[in-house]
Amino acid sequence: MSSGSSLPFYIVGLPEEPIEAGEARMKFERLSTELCKVYPYIEEIRAVVKSKKASKNHARYEVSVEVYTPRDRHAFSESGYNLATVFDSMGPKMKRMLSSKQSRVTATHGESLRKKVD
Repeated sequence: MSSGSSLPFYIVGLPEEPIEAGEARMKFERLSTELCKVYPYIEEIRAVVKSKKASKNHARYEVSVEVYTPRDRHAFSESGYNLATVFDSMGPKMKRMLSSKQSRVTATHGESLRKKVD
């Protein structure tokens, strides 16, 4: 569910619990907005939440996020008992992965990574 038509992010499978779902949606939207600002080439970010009941009143969440760019698809996954915390822990991993992909191209300005011998 995207908060704006220009930001291409979606989340599927949120739990019925309104407080937990709202907090998780807010974290995911904030992360997606940050990523789209820093990496404007992102075409879509999709999160799928699967919950498994570990006990009667406690669920374990498995979240998989896919980031689509014109050239690649990057997949991230994380699991935990608190959905908002799962999205929080995915943020640094996603930023690190995307920045390493981008820095390889922009740091060299398209030149070879091998050192030139004079």
